Amino acid sequence: MSKKVFTVLLLAVFMLAQFSMASAATVPGTSITSIPGLANNVGVDIGWSATGMAGPTQNVLLWGKDSTAPAYLPADCHEVATTVGTANASDTYTYMVAGVGNGDVIDFTVTIDSAMCAAATVPAVSDVMDFTTIDGVAPYGFFANPPSLENVANFYDQHVSCNTFELWGVASDRIYTDPDPYSGFDSWNTGSTGSFSSPAPLGPDYSVLSWENTFPATANGNWSFYTNPSDMIGNNWGGNYYWRSAVAVTPDELANCANFTDTAGHDTETQVRYLADLGLIAGNPDGSYGVNSTLTRAEASALFEKANGYTPAMLPVAPPSAACTFSDVSASDWFAGWVWQACDDGFMNGLGGGLFGPADLLTRGQIVTIFNNIDVMGGGVAGSFLDGGGTFNTVLNFEWNNWGAGYHLRPAAFSDVPIGAFYTNPVQYAFAVGVADGTSATTFSPDQPVLRGEFAKMLYRALSRV
Repeated sequence: MSKKVFTVLLLAVFMLAQFSMASAATVPGTSITSIPGLANNVGVDIGWSATGMAGPTQNVLLWGKDSTAPAYLPADCHEVATTVGTANASDTYTYMVAGVGNGDVIDFTVTIDSAMCAAATVPAVSDVMDFTTIDGVAPYGFFANPPSLENVANFYDQHVSCNTFELWGVASDRIYTDPDPYSGFDSWNTGSTGSFSSPAPLGPDYSVLSWENTFPATANGNWSFYTNPSDMIGNNWGGNYYWRSAVAVTPDELANCANFTDTAGHDTETQVRYLADLGLIAGNPDGSYGVNSTLTRAEASALFEKANGYTPAMLPVAPPSAACTFSDVSASDWFAGWVWQACDDGFMNGLGGGLFGPADLLTRGQIVTIFNNIDVMGGGVAGSFLDGGGTFNTVLNFEWNNWGAGYHLRPAAFSDVPIGAFYTNPVQYAFAVGVADGTSATTFSPDQPVLRGEFAKMLYRALSRV
């Protein structure tokens, strides 16, 4: 072979190799135009753009990989567009992700290639145009049915005691500590990996649902109530979760709840009327309930022990122990038996110095402490509303422990609840599970007297079944 022929052939081989390499190389002008900071672990909507493609058939390829992976792989490639003689193109493509976990960061890049994914040039590991962080966790929480002693086989078969009732719950999209990412709670539907920081949440950390319903007078047949909480990027509980599932309305459910002259339009009206229908609270001789009136410690002892299944005939006629002997409680007092029983059960304690303070006003800090004492004691008498071992748990018995200890569902940050006060943990617990609200975003007002309407709402929620 002559030197000239060899040179020509060598040049031809070199040019062919260069053409082959150029046909599969990344073309400048590709970009990711939009990508969510957080995405669920199903699909990511990515906007892309490519310019300078005029010529033969070109494929726009979108590549994604876990940020910790050592390289892109052909399996990471999605063919998002094919063009013929088109200079510019752009679109949005839903990149389906698989095998990723909560907190994973997914890197993306766009290339243009004359070959399809299987034969295309794989981008370098450093060719990252943008990334998204995976929020793969749906909101956590619970929902609750009204207080009831009905013994049914399934939670969602429960009937209501009168026709106006509250179905409620608490859910949070942020139950882990940083750096786990979360997009924020969106609707009830009636975090760092590697060197990347979690983007800011899109919605609130948590939500408390208060869904008040009234059966119409003509209601009949089966009725259902359900929820499927979702976060801002579409994670949800995976289906409808029922308070009540195709349960036939009964005539007693259409009967009006107990009524009072001062409850109409009040924000605790539903809970007050419902508990009165259950016989757990009562109104005044003039027909009012006194929603904005205060409550004494003696009255509170009676209300809690009624929820515990006690009647006057069942109460002690003398102090049951030295610890429950109070100098300001005499056997002739109407409240004596109630106070002694509440003390003996461990629900209410004295104020020190041998005093119970029966005429003292019950404070907001004290009421949540009583709830906590009931939880610590394991509930109340079997078969009562405070029973912690019945067919279905109460919020006070189950969720108080389930979520309260970590304050996960609603973290409290009240400036007037100091560390070490007798009510500090009870306030945190009660707020976390939605039994009690603050008086503002930053205050709980633990020393403020609790109002009778507030008491009814707290009791309704604490006794609700989950």
